[in-house]
Parts: sequence; C-alpha cells; structure tokens
Amino acid sequence: MKAKYLLILIAIISTSCSKSVLSDMEITDPHLLKVKVKLEQNVHDEKEVQVFIRDKNNRPVDLLSGRVIVNEQAVRFDRAEVNAAGTRGYIYYPRYNEQVFKITIYWNSYDSHTFILSPQNGWPGFKYPDCSCNNSNPDQVSGSYSLKPAPFYDNEIDIAYNIMNW
Repeated sequence: MKAKYLLILIAIISTSCSKSVLSDMEITDPHLLKVKVKLEQNVHDEKEVQVFIRDKNNRPVDLLSGRVIVNEQAVRFDRAEVNAAGTRGYIYYPRYNEQVFKITIYWNSYDSHTFILSPQNGWPGFKYPDCSCNNSNPDQVSGSYSLKPAPFYDNEIDIAYNIMNW
C-alpha cells in the first residue's frame, strides 16, 4: 500500500516539474506567459536574479526562440539555487556591487519587453555584510510588488525579494 502512494507522489512531483508545452512552440502572444522575478541573497552572501516564466498552469517555460537578457548578458534556463529549492528559470549571478538590473525578455526571436529593477523603483538592493562586525545571524528583508503595465499575463510582472540585512 505504501508503495502505491509513493508511486503516486513521484508521478505528481515529476508532472508538476515538467516544462510547459509552450516550451515547444514559438510564442506570439505574451499574455500566455506569467513572469516573476525573484532577487535572492542568502546568509552566505550568494545572490541570484531569478526570472521565472510560467504558463497558466505554473509550469516553467523554456523559450524556444526567445531569450532572457540581464544587464546585457544572455542567461541560461537553469535551476535556481539560492532560496529556491531548484526551481527552474533564467538565472543571473550578479557581480558584487550590482544593484540595478535591466531585464529584457524576448518571448520569440523579435518581440521583447524591457524593464529595470533598481532602488529607485521598489527594489531595495542587496545588502552587504559589514566585515568589521561578526553578525552570523542577519535579518531577512522580504517583500513583493508588481510592475505594470507589462505585455504578460494580467498585464504585470511580479517582483519578489528575499535578502539579508546585516
């Protein structure tokens, strides 16, 4: 009996993690895509800008003829590692002092939307440990907001951050 439940659980997990059918086609309607950007920083000062593109069923979309560019660098569809439990999306690893992120999403080879995340428009910026203190238990600062208008689902881009506050 336990084996039956285990097989059902494995089937559910593997199905929920599978890519969207939108990954196999050129997307012409950006309203089919949900876009969420998470900015993550953990206690080890590892940082990621995670751009998650999903379909209406929240399955990850690996853009067939599109791409994601962060600060003029094309980023790969990969598994997030910082505070994201391996969720798949487009992952950018910021340099030490980067606080502003220009993100361009091409949902096909020619149509795109560009937006900027900065301390001036809602993103508080990464915090840096003060080397003179020995605080091994920093607070976390979390928040979220939406950027509107956008050409995606619900005409918005969801932004969330979870960063350390030393």
